Amino acid sequence: MSGRIEITDSSFLDSTYNAMMFVVDWPVKDDYAITNVAVRNIKVDGTGTNVVNARVGGWATFENVDARNVGAPFVNNCGTFHFNGPPEFEVRDLGGNDGGWTGASWCEDRPAVVPPPPPSPWN
Repeated sequence: MSGRIEITDSSFLDSTYNAMMFVVDWPVKDDYAITNVAVRNIKVDGTGTNVVNARVGGWATFENVDARNVGAPFVNNCGTFHFNGPPEFEVRDLGGNDGGWTGASWCEDRPAVVPPPPPSPWN
């Protein structure tokens, strides 16, 4: 996938796993990549694991991503998948990201797990 994909002005609330996943099926991991994705002005409140989980070659830009109550490292792209085609997935930080964002050192910086808040009534 190389066409421009824009994820903008959205909210992700109480995701049981990741807020966003970039994934390719293992048997074709060397044949496909996801590139030219722009994630901008996003709010993430509550994930069971990560805000971003990447298991594909390629890249995406992230700008003004605000996250809280994240259960694991902000970005999970640790380790190598030994791609023979596309390079490992690259998270490009365009600034304004917070809530555990660690930029280029995502694998080394693992914030403490944040327990989810107790249930509250709907307003």
